[in-house]
Amino acid sequence: MICLLLGLAFESIAASATSHPRLRTIEIRRPNVVIRGAYLHKVEVWAIPRGRGITPDEYVVLGSAQRSNAAGPKEIWLFPIPPCATETRLLATGIFAKAFDKEGTVIGTKSLPYNGASAVHKALCGTQ
Repeated sequence: MICLLLGLAFESIAASATSHPRLRTIEIRRPNVVIRGAYLHKVEVWAIPRGRGITPDEYVVLGSAQRSNAAGPKEIWLFPIPPCATETRLLATGIFAKAFDKEGTVIGTKSLPYNGASAVHKALCGTQ
């Protein structure tokens, strides 16, 4: 009986440890920014605007990504790349994802590996 109770306790601990929210990666797979994670409640995509002395208060939320598969340990979230036309192009020096758990707590951020407005534009729009 004791072994059975210990087994159930360890199974419960293992199950809760594996369902912790996690932000794993962010990458570009045109036509989307793709974010991978686990047990996430919400994912926002943010831009860092051009300019000198920009503070986090000036970062701009572009919108929320949408989960494209079932919730769980291998979630894929998609955010459509904004239009690349010259007059509407996104002028940002960096792009990052911010992930939230079900309580609305930020559990992490991940940035695309491109710095500077030209590099971000080339990565998003394929003008390399």
